[in-house]
Amino acid sequence: MKYVEDRVSKAGSSKVWLTGHSLGAAIAMLAGKNTAKRGKFFGDEDSFAAISGWNPCLFVNSRDFTCQGDIEHFKKRRKSDDVGVWGLISHHSLRNIVMKELKIMDVAISEPLQLLPSANLIENLSPPEESISPHKLRHWWKPDLNSRCTVYNYE
Repeated sequence: MKYVEDRVSKAGSSKVWLTGHSLGAAIAMLAGKNTAKRGKFFGDEDSFAAISGWNPCLFVNSRDFTCQGDIEHFKKRRKSDDVGVWGLISHHSLRNIVMKELKIMDVAISEPLQLLPSANLIENLSPPEESISPHKLRHWWKPDLNSRCTVYNYE
């Protein structure tokens, strides 16, 4: 995390790309989110909204189990017209909210690390190859790739 912060500080946020696949992507996303929260990208605000101007490009495949949560997160947020309950859930762990409200445990309502307020979601819509797991990078290397890009902006 310190290395990423140093690079962003020296080069500027518009000149740094954080990339990875699977665990590497999770680490890159966490580093970017932490850097954005610390004001390296968007000022000194401290909340889910503080990083809303950061729109990372997320490459996802709906047939990949690890991507399904990200896809659903943004689609549910888009369908919700008002902040209401979904606004709270999109910022915090549903498990922690329920446990706290039902007084099952005295837990802190925390922001899930994997959820982002904004993103450019690039979905791979190409039919899967039967013998290859949908999690493999190989699905993105097709010259006839069928994809859809949806921009989700937090407001």
